[in-house]
Amino acid sequence: MSNEILHKRIEEQFNSLFVTLPDVPDYVQDNLSHPLREYQAQALKQLIYTQELDNANLSYNHLLFHMATGSGKTLVLASTILYLFKEKNQQNFIFFVNSDAIIKKTYDNLTNESSSKYLFRKEGIVLDGQRILIQVVDVFPTFPDGNTIYLKLTTIQKLHADLTAPKENALTYESLKNMRLVLLADEAHHINAWTRRDKRKLNNKEYEERTWENTVNTLLKLNPDNRLLEYTATINLNQDVLFEKYKDKIVYQYDLRRFMNDGYSKNVVLLRSDEDDESKMLNAILLSQYRKYIAQDNDLALKPIILFKSNKIATSLSANERLLNIVQRLSVENLSHIINIGHATYKHENSIWSRMYEYYTYKPLHEIIRDLQWDFTEETILNANDKAFLSEDNALLLNTLEEDNNPIRAIFAVAKLNEGWDVLNLFDIVRISEGATSTKTTTNSEAQLIGRGARYYPFKYNEHHLYTRRFDLVQTDLKIIETLHYHTINENAYIKNLEKSLESARIQVKKDEYDRLEAKLKSSFKKSPVFKNGKIYINKLVHTTADDYRTLSHYNVTTDYDVPYELTIEQHYGRRVGEMIGGQRHEVTWPVEKIYIQKALQRNPFFRFNHFKDYIPALTSMKEFTESPDFLGNLIFYVTLPLELELHDLSPIVKLKMVEKYLDYVEKKIKINYMKERGTPVFEGMSISEMIDDYYIELNKVNTKISSLSETLQKRSMRDNHWYVYDRAIVNGLESTFIDFINNYIEQLKEKYQEVYLIRNERKVKVVEINGTRGFMPDFLLYLQDQDYTYQVFLEPKGSHLLINDQWKEKFLMSLNENSNLEVLSENENVRLLGIKFFSNEKGKREEFRKDFKEKLL
Repeated sequence: MSNEILHKRIEEQFNSLFVTLPDVPDYVQDNLSHPLREYQAQALKQLIYTQELDNANLSYNHLLFHMATGSGKTLVLASTILYLFKEKNQQNFIFFVNSDAIIKKTYDNLTNESSSKYLFRKEGIVLDGQRILIQVVDVFPTFPDGNTIYLKLTTIQKLHADLTAPKENALTYESLKNMRLVLLADEAHHINAWTRRDKRKLNNKEYEERTWENTVNTLLKLNPDNRLLEYTATINLNQDVLFEKYKDKIVYQYDLRRFMNDGYSKNVVLLRSDEDDESKMLNAILLSQYRKYIAQDNDLALKPIILFKSNKIATSLSANERLLNIVQRLSVENLSHIINIGHATYKHENSIWSRMYEYYTYKPLHEIIRDLQWDFTEETILNANDKAFLSEDNALLLNTLEEDNNPIRAIFAVAKLNEGWDVLNLFDIVRISEGATSTKTTTNSEAQLIGRGARYYPFKYNEHHLYTRRFDLVQTDLKIIETLHYHTINENAYIKNLEKSLESARIQVKKDEYDRLEAKLKSSFKKSPVFKNGKIYINKLVHTTADDYRTLSHYNVTTDYDVPYELTIEQHYGRRVGEMIGGQRHEVTWPVEKIYIQKALQRNPFFRFNHFKDYIPALTSMKEFTESPDFLGNLIFYVTLPLELELHDLSPIVKLKMVEKYLDYVEKKIKINYMKERGTPVFEGMSISEMIDDYYIELNKVNTKISSLSETLQKRSMRDNHWYVYDRAIVNGLESTFIDFINNYIEQLKEKYQEVYLIRNERKVKVVEINGTRGFMPDFLLYLQDQDYTYQVFLEPKGSHLLINDQWKEKFLMSLNENSNLEVLSENENVRLLGIKFFSNEKGKREEFRKDFKEKLL
């Protein structure tokens, strides 16, 4: 058989014109809580391809998905369950893994409909009009219900023990002989210890792991219809024995390098320092707080997490205590000294520290200290090495760090946070008392931790909720919320080994340095009449008025608020009132008393009247806000409680926490929904010489051994293309193809128009949807002039992943051609504004663009 890996052979078939390819069935997407990303859909298609072949039972009963940490393997797994149940009548699924933590996470993913991480349709799975249940079992029923998926969740250790030492109410080989099974192995590299070690003498641990592998293989062979599907981010095919085992089993590969290149991760930046631990920790919390401030300045809700990593438990506990002392001892005087020294040190350097200290020089220091002392306390820091950490409450906090009601900002740990720990809002990893250890084991472990921390934090910005980086090629401070910073020592031998480990793990790492790419206006264009006298037309904006925002409903805020059960029994950030978990519940109505509202308002700086009134211009006083039925006057909570509890059983502090969480929700909604300006159909001219200027793009310098994101940019010389106004085009591949398209038609354009100029719009020209508040900056403007008219043409190359989200932009561009109310304020009546359909590589879209371009311009 060929030495080519299976997924490559499948991909060759997918590129063939003579093979009918499978698609993702509609029922799969319809029954998931999240849309499948393109690569996840491809993974499922390649699985389906193998299972529809005649020899599936023989050649494709054991397959592996090799997918990067954070790429959503569990959503692929959930999709696979739906497909195998519907198409192959598979009902019995055994999910096994090496860690209890992953079992708990997967239980929520696949069975807990109230969990924010539940992967199936919240309203329930429906296939062919029938409601399908997922039932967690210890043993599979002899007479299964046809509309039920049976799922056993277990560790590989327990599965092995149950099968090799049979006992009552447990699986046995005998009971499974006549059943069809699907084995789902997560973090599957753990079961390969025997294969990896080949014929070496085994110690006890290795012998145990060898028997795990034997157990799984025995289960697979019990029935020809059985399937073993493995999921892992970690497999070393450079080892001959592993290559031989898996070359015909890897059905899909999407490694970390592809994952990062496609923008689904944070950027990773190493921060090297010679500082002592206390200085390093203080700088880390200042950087984390700066990240939070930048998000707030842009109306984004973000709670960034810091992980302080140590090699010893005693070191970790001590560092935790020292950080608390540092924060409590802060004064305006010593913080001012720290910021002044930092600002002077980095003033002439292009780094994150330069930006951070520059920002702090203009921010009131007493506010910084107040926020630090509020955000970094005993209640907001978890030490994963403390015995108290073993409590269920702390484990819950650690695995729900993105949730709005989770207060944790910092975690101290030695080695408890590895596989199974999913956190998206981790932005800083800080090594404490690390020394210059540079063993391969140590740096490999750190590389894996960095890979986990690099998971992208999706957030809503400009009305779009995206799951890929959007600021790589944009000059903005918001890059910091798409970046993971790894704070480490400045020791060359150690860094060299770490970089080798990162390269081996295929993690792209950037240094805190930048390349500056400049594009300058051509002198010939600057001398032209178009530059000197021409106009660029953008639509006028009008202010929203107080009348637009007279009630909380105008901000999409409800005052009938459901309080989840977990929130009502949290006290002092995770210490529960009681241990009553599960069981029957009942709902009680709480008309929230004014005293709780007033106290909670006092504890949230956002609701200071002088500041708050900027967001609610119709408001006359805080009394109106607390008492008017248009605002909080009729605030009602519907509180779900265990049957044993009544409202009066809750302490005042628990009730206050409930109101504080509600106000966090109100703050977020008000910030998101309050817009100060909306677009009009009236366009006015702005001088081209004022709007268009030289520009530059900053790119992180990347370790030369690791592939660079900047390779996706093309720095094209445009000196010989007189129709392009800049001396070079700094563009991605799609934009470069777009420029080629214009170049192909330039002679035809010049035959019809006396002036033809293509202008790259680098965040200068912004238009806002008519009678709406969403704005955008078209990538290119085509300036045309003939004997009768001047034309301003808006052009927008658009990646396929943005076509759906940005449909409103295309609709806006099309409306410019049809809107009879459009008014262009110019010195004459000879200006025309035109919008062309998106330029895209998507099938069919390119031809739509070509047709629209030729019809309107040629």
